[in-house]
Amino acid sequence: MAVTRFTGKTESDAVMNAAMELGIPSTEIQYAVIDKGSNGFLGLFKKPVIIELTEEEKPAEPVMEDKPEKTEEVQAAPEKKKKQVQEPKKAASENPKEKVYKRPDNIDQIIDDTEAYLDEVLKAMGLVPKLNLYYNTTGNVLNINVTGEKMGALIGKHGQTLDALQYLTSLFVNKESEAFIKVKLDTENYRERRQETLEKLALSIANKVKKTKKPVHLEPMNPNERRIIHSALQRDPKIVTKSQGKDPYRRVVVMLKK
Repeated sequence: MAVTRFTGKTESDAVMNAAMELGIPSTEIQYAVIDKGSNGFLGLFKKPVIIELTEEEKPAEPVMEDKPEKTEEVQAAPEKKKKQVQEPKKAASENPKEKVYKRPDNIDQIIDDTEAYLDEVLKAMGLVPKLNLYYNTTGNVLNINVTGEKMGALIGKHGQTLDALQYLTSLFVNKESEAFIKVKLDTENYRERRQETLEKLALSIANKVKKTKKPVHLEPMNPNERRIIHSALQRDPKIVTKSQGKDPYRRVVVMLKK
């Protein structure tokens, strides 16, 4: 069994962070509160709330002992544009089969409010966006596509700005929704292009590890990008991957299977 901990300013924030990383509704999360946190003194030395989930080990992120080894750190290549609670949590599969959810009764209102919210935020960034929002009952996802000029400013380095706005949008959406809704924010097909870049990087690094017989540390990545690396290499019989460190500096290590 693997134990995973999540933090947040409040207990509900910690649960939301867990739901977003695991890709499951917050209502399905069972957890134990490890540390209730504190407000500190005069706003200083605040401690976050810590919750703990127990889940089955995932084949894509095996838990291994760290041993001191010579490693190399690799930067992800830039992507090229293509034309076009008090109980332990029940086990969550890394690649769960997507199920069809009931369409929320107030989804139309949520879409209208979210569109107005994003339009205001993006215009404050100096952008003139065109927004297309649609809810998909398969996977319970609110898909949001943004088009317009200067979308590179929205994407940011390795999608960091896009990810940050997606997170804020998810918080906005789920304050209005009775059940957790997953939010996917994209522009210029960036998510697919980034995934292809990471998959190619993973295969290239795996070949390098086999030749040099030395582990390689990738640059820090967000949970979704780490998951892409793990998934790309999980069927390689000679390679094993693991995540190491704490967010936002958590990274994937690629090494030979012993």
